Amino acid sequence: MLQVALGLVPARAAEGAHVESSRHGDVVEIRAAADLAADRATAWRVLTDYGHYTAFIPGMSVSRVVSTHGTSVIVEQAGTAALGPLHIPFEITFQIEESPPDGIDSRAVSGSLRSIESRYTLAVREQGSRLLYAGRVRLGFPLLGSLGRSVIEENVGRQFGALVGEIERQHRGEPAPSTEAPR
Repeated sequence: MLQVALGLVPARAAEGAHVESSRHGDVVEIRAAADLAADRATAWRVLTDYGHYTAFIPGMSVSRVVSTHGTSVIVEQAGTAALGPLHIPFEITFQIEESPPDGIDSRAVSGSLRSIESRYTLAVREQGSRLLYAGRVRLGFPLLGSLGRSVIEENVGRQFGALVGEIERQHRGEPAPSTEAPR
């Protein structure tokens, strides 16, 4: 890959997942990929279960379906994006176009970022599936130069890793982690 020429930098994600980003002016481009043991149907079910994202996506406190019209879905999400000790609140409403069972295209129609467009693609592998993510984020608030890229890169990596983890957990048939506080 042309990581050096394009200025791509790897971010943290789930084991087996690879995330990288590049910045061009106020646009951050993100690409991520993971080979899954899970089949495409399991991955699709997790990806499109928007109302349960708060159970496994770090920093997400709201994720709710506002409306559905055929394969078009409007989803509101809110939470905090973290970078070390900094926590930046976000609220975004997405218009999502589902193309079962291969892909999901989304774009922000309102919220904290000037614009965000992304695509999840699911491909069949001999054993399991492959999840790909490509996104473009145009920052809507000043984030001290390269800090904006870092916030986006770290949080997309964290969210992608959480999606991969949840897909694999469901594939293995493991129970969901308890959300109760220890007594």
